[in-house]
Amino acid sequence: MAPPPEEETLQMTDEEYLIYRAKEAQSKDPCAAKCWMITAQALFPKNFGIQFEVYQIEKAAKNVKEAAKCLGVLLREFASEPLLCREVDTIMTALRHTSPESQGTSFLNLLFNMLPKDVQLGMVLSAAERSQDMMTRCRLMLLLTTTFPETTAHHGLKLVDSLLAAEKHCSGPINPFRRMLVCELLPRLLQTRGLEVRPKTLHNLLSRAIEFYIAYVTTPPKVMQGILDSDGKIEDPWQQLFSIVQLIGWNLGWDLSSGFASTSNRELILQRIQSLVEGGARLGGPKGEGGEDVREVLYTTLTIFLHALMDYTKRLYPDFNEESSLSSNPPMTLVEAFLSPEVEREDSVIVPPKRSRTSLDEDPTIPIITVSRPTSNSSVGQPSTGSMVGLAVNAPAGIAAGALSQALTTAIKCWDLLNSYEQLRAEFVRLLETLGTDRWWWLRVFRTDVLIYQGRLAEAARELRHALTHRGPQMPTTFISTNLKLASVLYALNSLSSAAEAVLEVVNQLPGWVAGVGGLASDLCVSALPARRHLHVLALTRPQCLQFATTLLIHSLRQRIFDDKQMDDLCMGYLITLLQYEWPKYINIFEEILIIIRKHGGFSYPLFYSYVTTPDILEEFMYLAIKDSGSLQLDIIPINHSNKQQRTISTRGVDRDLKHDFKMGMKKLMLRSSESVENNIITFLTREGALIHQNLI
Repeated sequence: MAPPPEEETLQMTDEEYLIYRAKEAQSKDPCAAKCWMITAQALFPKNFGIQFEVYQIEKAAKNVKEAAKCLGVLLREFASEPLLCREVDTIMTALRHTSPESQGTSFLNLLFNMLPKDVQLGMVLSAAERSQDMMTRCRLMLLLTTTFPETTAHHGLKLVDSLLAAEKHCSGPINPFRRMLVCELLPRLLQTRGLEVRPKTLHNLLSRAIEFYIAYVTTPPKVMQGILDSDGKIEDPWQQLFSIVQLIGWNLGWDLSSGFASTSNRELILQRIQSLVEGGARLGGPKGEGGEDVREVLYTTLTIFLHALMDYTKRLYPDFNEESSLSSNPPMTLVEAFLSPEVEREDSVIVPPKRSRTSLDEDPTIPIITVSRPTSNSSVGQPSTGSMVGLAVNAPAGIAAGALSQALTTAIKCWDLLNSYEQLRAEFVRLLETLGTDRWWWLRVFRTDVLIYQGRLAEAARELRHALTHRGPQMPTTFISTNLKLASVLYALNSLSSAAEAVLEVVNQLPGWVAGVGGLASDLCVSALPARRHLHVLALTRPQCLQFATTLLIHSLRQRIFDDKQMDDLCMGYLITLLQYEWPKYINIFEEILIIIRKHGGFSYPLFYSYVTTPDILEEFMYLAIKDSGSLQLDIIPINHSNKQQRTISTRGVDRDLKHDFKMGMKKLMLRSSESVENNIITFLTREGALIHQNLI
């Protein structure tokens, strides 16, 4: 350092002069500098400037032991000095970062650890008391409980009060104070032996933990930015919530708490809850009765319900809360599906495709659940192999069908239990309001799916119609999903006209629908006993939405023709057109129609030339028109003569020129057979859907 003017050194006090000489020698001769400071210490043992300079020299030399000794002296003799307080704050900052990036921070950690325990404790407490920033103060108190576990019971409870008071000024459960309480303090505090906390306080803390973690998993990351610290990401939030439930339950003496060691125990915990309720837990008394039984069943069931609900939602909507669509799986929706006609009517000749399937529980009250897994680009007419029975199958890849249906059934069982007892229901409703579930579109989806699963179809139809007429914030797929559900429910209620109207609303959205990848569902129609119901989780892709629409209309038109005996040509023509989409799946229906046409001696369908392009169907009609016995009159191909009028083709006495024109017309249709069946059917339904709807009234 540059020497000051001589007059300045003359004005220095003896203490300042000694410090100056030590600093002057520090860079050239550290030993000389140390000698100067030893001399200064001996002459002026009560001078803070000298003692602090000695500490600085030892700290600069990385002498941990000597620096800690000097710091200990400073803290005992000069605790209120501002310069020392700033140094303590620097050390506290270093301690709060467990993975230091700089050598200096690492040295400060070592320095702190070298101090006596009582000095360490005093440092942290004094730093916390001095801090004007509430977050810094709370972090220091948290550091205190971490460094000195024996103080956790006392200082930890005080910190709980501080954090609860601090977050009153925050707008929601996602805030740094709640995060510190739930993620950092409670896991440590609740494991403290001999902790004395009132049950009411523990219930309140559990409610806040549930509220925080649910808000965390349902808030998009982009919204979360700026609310929490940069290191605010929480690994495995559900497991952390389960751990909190386990620890609070342990403190309250809950028998069910041990099951919350892992989220994989979800179904096992539910079984234990059901056993507890069936075993006589006091749940049904008037308000004030039931005691801890109510709280134990309430909070454990609520946690299982929320986990299952979010599991189900995430499987239906793989991109739920994601910033970008990264999943290869499209969103899905639960619908009432179809049973093979041979189990609906004995006279049906349709044979469904054979497939192996895990044996199902024969309880007729339990619906069969199948799940689409459209992970391949199967062509139309070739069902995807990814549709699996959802009650017992865990798919090796893609969506786990068994996991999805298990999440749904678990959530439904919890929902029913929480709504089965007066006191449980009141608390459940209160907690849902606290969680802000009025903004949860996925809860509305689940509640509708509960009605569908339980066969309460009239109620489901009312809910779905209400959702369509009172649209709020919703997913882009909501309109399509809601109409698919409504159509499926109305079909199950045998309201064929209304079902067709709803499903045609879906088709009208398909021309611009970009989710066109994936194959068809192989289990949209399954074989089962007549008493069973079939639910299907349908992928919201253009192929599968159109598949559902055509299947519903095929079943409806077939019912009109073969059951209601409304055998008009237009109905049969519409049915023939729709059979093309999954041809030759419904070839037996086509053969039934041909039998009716031969029996009636003719068939008139002006739209045939515009929409029927399947080679097998065209060949059958060419055979009928040209090779038959001459008893058939067909009006399906427009034939132009010199008078520019279209004439009817009839095999009865028709001239050769007319037969030739018919052949040419059929050949032109066959040349168009390479056109997209999907686009052809969408065009047909968007243009002619109103007429189909009229035929089903």
